[in-house]
Amino acid sequence: MVEAASLPADDGREPLDPSRILSPAAVNYVQLLASVEDYAIFTLDLEGRIMDWNLGAHKIKSYMPEEIIGQHFSIFYSQEDRDRKLPEMELEIVLEKGRFTDEGWRLRKDGSRFWASVTITAIPADDGSICGFLKITRDLTDRMLATEELRQTEERFRLLLESVWDHAIFMLDAEGHIISWNEGARRLKGYEEHEVLGKHFSLFYPPVTRAEQTAALLRLVLKDGRAESEGWRLRKDGSKFWGQVSMTAVHDAKGELRGFAKVTRDLTERRNVQRLEEANQRKNAFLATLAHELRNPLAPILVGVDVILRSADDLGAVRRVAPMLHRQVTQMAHLIDDLLDMSRVETGKATLVKSQFTLDSVLESAIETIMPGLEERGHEFVVRKPQQEIILEADHSRISQVISNLLSNAVKYTPPGGRIVLDVSTASADTLRVSVSDNGIGIAPAMQDRVFELFEQASSGSGGGLGIGLTLVKALVEMHGGTVGVTSAGVGGGSEFRVVLPVVASYGQPTGAKETSHVEPGKSAPLRVLVADDGKNAADILAMFWQLEGMETAVAYDGLQAVEIAETFKPDFIFMDLGMPNMDGYEAARRIRMFSRGVVIVALSGWGEDEDRKRSAYSGFDDHLVKPTNPEILREVMAKFRAKS
Repeated sequence: MVEAASLPADDGREPLDPSRILSPAAVNYVQLLASVEDYAIFTLDLEGRIMDWNLGAHKIKSYMPEEIIGQHFSIFYSQEDRDRKLPEMELEIVLEKGRFTDEGWRLRKDGSRFWASVTITAIPADDGSICGFLKITRDLTDRMLATEELRQTEERFRLLLESVWDHAIFMLDAEGHIISWNEGARRLKGYEEHEVLGKHFSLFYPPVTRAEQTAALLRLVLKDGRAESEGWRLRKDGSKFWGQVSMTAVHDAKGELRGFAKVTRDLTERRNVQRLEEANQRKNAFLATLAHELRNPLAPILVGVDVILRSADDLGAVRRVAPMLHRQVTQMAHLIDDLLDMSRVETGKATLVKSQFTLDSVLESAIETIMPGLEERGHEFVVRKPQQEIILEADHSRISQVISNLLSNAVKYTPPGGRIVLDVSTASADTLRVSVSDNGIGIAPAMQDRVFELFEQASSGSGGGLGIGLTLVKALVEMHGGTVGVTSAGVGGGSEFRVVLPVVASYGQPTGAKETSHVEPGKSAPLRVLVADDGKNAADILAMFWQLEGMETAVAYDGLQAVEIAETFKPDFIFMDLGMPNMDGYEAARRIRMFSRGVVIVALSGWGEDEDRKRSAYSGFDDHLVKPTNPEILREVMAKFRAKS
């Protein structure tokens, strides 16, 4: 020890001598430790007074032996610790258990503090009793400050992460299980911390792609150290958001994998803006394509009309031009119908009018629509269908539209002289399977998942169509509870579109089927037909049509004139436009009904939504036709109401 001689008494008593209370072996051990510098090692008597003082004690606590020997060891404790009698409590523990260890703040001579690691051990006498205490103190201030700095750093980092609201930041273990959770993760994903700790991070991925996506992401991170991805992720409530994910592998000092840091950002709003921009681009491309598609039939129509005007006396020329004009007008009408139907689907206004009908009838209707195109391009057309008659329960016009759109698509994208196959079969007792295949230009793999998106054809830059036909097919098929898909070997490999529809009702004659009445106009007394339209050309040409059908006609060019003529002309049928000057068609129909209950009034309008039809019916119209109206439909309407009379 620095000083192991007799200890001066601080109360006038006889000086203390360690050898008088310690065994010789203990005295030798104490003297051996006197030169230790890194530890303060000293002994206490049973009352806690310091009996010796080593070099380490001097260096750590700054007291010289003559200053400290004989003092009570509580001198190293703060006033607060002394007030709560911490030194005495420590000695009591040693007397009871033989040993005491602790860490805490202690005082140096100058009053400065240091962080002490303290061990107090009981010193046994030869007879087994306790004759004093050995106290070892180590200065761990540097370690404690470093630990505290690390703790504070970690705390600041934790608070920083927890304060981040717009990023989900969390840690995963080496197997991908969540081990930390910040406030941004809670807000973004909707889970509380206790709900996700220990769960696998695949929890946030859609079930269909969960295993594949998470495994691929982990492989990439392990290979490259980090990875980024974007895609749909799930919140706790099942809602989806578009997440941008950054994932980094975390290794320890030895290079061993400890886990992963994962940062997720909600980019749904940005993606929506991007999709709006893409939709706007597709819309612009669509409008340009629409203008192109409408000009295509207009060009031959204008030339054909000029030929007819200059060849009025050449019946052969008129007959050659007339079918061409009919095809071009039909094409324009088809484009307009698709636009209107797509609008109804997009706004949720499309409805199904189901009835029972034969499969043959719907196939005939669909094939009739595309026959001019087939003949013009010289395609080989093969139809395969069941020999047994099949009765369907669905919307006849919509099913026909689905098949004709698929056939039209095949005709359009198959080079002249190609082969198109329509294959219809029953997939089950109540399910119809329709396949349309061709050996045309095919579909690139990247496009196969997008061909049913609205305006996609227009945005692809290929000509011939508005890019809404397949979208409409998908919508109409799904309205019937069916599915539609496509396969293609790629560019130049042809395509096959497959539709599955649960619409088979039975096999045999449809229940309640009725023969269609065919009445040839002109066999009895001529019917009187009033045509009312503010479009003079439209009114005059429709009047000419009914004259050729053997009717007696009159024409009005506004609603008020229609009422006046109807009162004197007494027509059997009135075909009237709804939007006319002076008096619209609704008011004109109401007034005509006041003096003529028996007349059949048919609305002609460019508007054909359910609301439009309900309004015209409420105003007194018997039927509602959408412009442009096919002559066959006009004849069917005439026959239908004549059969009822």
